[in-house]
Amino acid sequence: MSPTSVSRFNPIPESNENEEDEEEQNDELIDFNVSPSLKTRSIDACFSPEAAVVASSRSSETYVAVFKVKAPPRNSAVNRPPVDLVAVLDVGGTVSGEELRMLKRSMQVVISSLGSADRLSVVAFSGGSKRLFPLKRMTGRGQTAAGRVVDALAAVEIRQDGTPARNDALKKAAKVLEDRRQKNPVAKIILLTNNHEDQRLSSTRFAVHSLRYSHHSACDHAQQDTEFAKRVGNLLSVVAQDFRLELKLASRSAPAEIAAVYSLTKSCASAISPDSAVLGDLYAAEERELLVEFKAPAGTASRGSHHHFISVRCSHLDPFTQELVNSKEREFIVPRPHTVRSCDPRIERLRRCHVSARAVAESRRLVARNDVSGALLLLSSARASLSREQGDECLSWLEAELRSQKLRSHYNCLEEKGEPLMPMSAWRVAERLAKVAIMRKSMNRVSDLHGFEDARF
Repeated sequence: MSPTSVSRFNPIPESNENEEDEEEQNDELIDFNVSPSLKTRSIDACFSPEAAVVASSRSSETYVAVFKVKAPPRNSAVNRPPVDLVAVLDVGGTVSGEELRMLKRSMQVVISSLGSADRLSVVAFSGGSKRLFPLKRMTGRGQTAAGRVVDALAAVEIRQDGTPARNDALKKAAKVLEDRRQKNPVAKIILLTNNHEDQRLSSTRFAVHSLRYSHHSACDHAQQDTEFAKRVGNLLSVVAQDFRLELKLASRSAPAEIAAVYSLTKSCASAISPDSAVLGDLYAAEERELLVEFKAPAGTASRGSHHHFISVRCSHLDPFTQELVNSKEREFIVPRPHTVRSCDPRIERLRRCHVSARAVAESRRLVARNDVSGALLLLSSARASLSREQGDECLSWLEAELRSQKLRSHYNCLEEKGEPLMPMSAWRVAERLAKVAIMRKSMNRVSDLHGFEDARF
């Protein structure tokens, strides 16, 4: 963010929570106990009806199926646990005047969705990033103060890729949550942007979600605000924390093994251990998909008379009490896979998802081992293996990951050379030197008539 944009706001230290006790209301919280079963009021889980063979040999065949986990919808009659929320706003030069107005309008919806027990902080970024509002309780006074900061936002013209600045802003948001003296049960970061659809991000150790605040097809602002408020309400209502799944073959299942499990959440794709599949926090009405890869003896999966069964057990923390909730073990029948030659579009999509998910997960594993070139080669090969179809989500997923890895490789090279990652660094150094100069000047004040003490007038 340029100095002109930053000058609109004065840095504010984190507010003292004790000073706001007179405004806080100790509302009684209604018990929010999630049922231990995998269905009813708690988490619903099931297999999609399709399964596809992705590889076969004389001795074995590999097939995949999608296992879905869905949280229950938000119950407005039940209070949700208090939230510490950091809103990250994109105010770069690519944001038009109409989009900036939509951004402000959407932030006002976010502010009005928070109660007196919730806390909000605001971070904005363009060429650089800056915290504009401290983590503060959303009492009447807090909402008014946050609204004023949002109203004062202005777009800043930049001429570079905003990804480094966005990542820096997300790190600042995570730092706000890490430095909390007092903590609400739920901590979240939301990125308000118009660049992509709603999705879960994985830039920090806290839950990060991007929300698209403007839809050009919506003409009615009231209708759009209502829809956006519903999405924000679902996002703030955490149903289960630290949700985990344990997947294993049931005792009565036909011979097979769970070869791998992949998350189909685009920005959080990684290989997951079947013994402990960690999905993190689940918010109201959220649906997560896992791609389960099975390996079975040749001919037994698609043509055998015996079915494959998996046993699933889940556990999570209650958002209010922080108590561990364990479910009973439950068995699911795995759908029979279609053969390799099947031309069903749904089966073809499943195979493409397998190629994409596996390539992304393996590339991130290579990056963790500092083999960035190997990761780029793997992603390029996977992209070349997929036929190009307009609007194909799997191909778009690979291309987005490829761009991200290339950008990460580029900035890693700049870091090794000691070059500044963004022009903001030079301005920060200048600002620091200016502060030192002002401090020295204040410590060495001299008279305005210095040199004229002995003069006669």
